[in-house]
Amino acid sequence: MPCIHPPDKVENVNEESFIRKDKGDLRVRIENEGETLETTMSGSLKSVEEIAEMLGVEAQNGRIEAVVDGVKVRMERGKLELEFENGEKMRIEKA
Repeated sequence: MPCIHPPDKVENVNEESFIRKDKGDLRVRIENEGETLETTMSGSLKSVEEIAEMLGVEAQNGRIEAVVDGVKVRMERGKLELEFENGEKMRIEKA
């Protein structure tokens, strides 16, 4: 399975930027061409408002639905989905 690389236009933002190191568990799932990689890690997602500010978009009704530098971003409390131009998807959610 190819590695997921963020678009060149996004600087200093990667999947770890969305995660707060504290108690709790997150399930991270990466999908590409019918293959799936899933793991669990310690931490919690940052709030919708924090991530919206990082990405330079507005959260509406506690949700984000936007395209940022070619990446489709969908988020609601406890669940973040990223879909890259090459079709790869990453989902981070409470475990």
